[in-house]
Amino acid sequence: MKEIIKYAYRFGLIVFLALPILYFTQGENAVKVIAYKVAMVSIGLGLAELWWAVAFKPQFGRSEAMFADKQKAILVFRGMLYAAIVLACTMGL
Repeated sequence: MKEIIKYAYRFGLIVFLALPILYFTQGENAVKVIAYKVAMVSIGLGLAELWWAVAFKPQFGRSEAMFADKQKAILVFRGMLYAAIVLACTMGL
């Protein structure tokens, strides 16, 4: 619970400060575009996590139980997978 509060303060403060500035400088349309992009990134992360859990986790298992070299390679692959799916969602592919 402490971690959730820490990240809520960290990212919530940025959003709390940035949204009014965006609204007053760029107008209502900019806020809508930002909200849409945040939604697409959230959907992309959800799809990436689902894809990892269904397609790759049964093959690789838990990353905590691996040796350091194998763990690093698999986590780099996982990061590239997540980045590719998030980019595909935000670009509308």
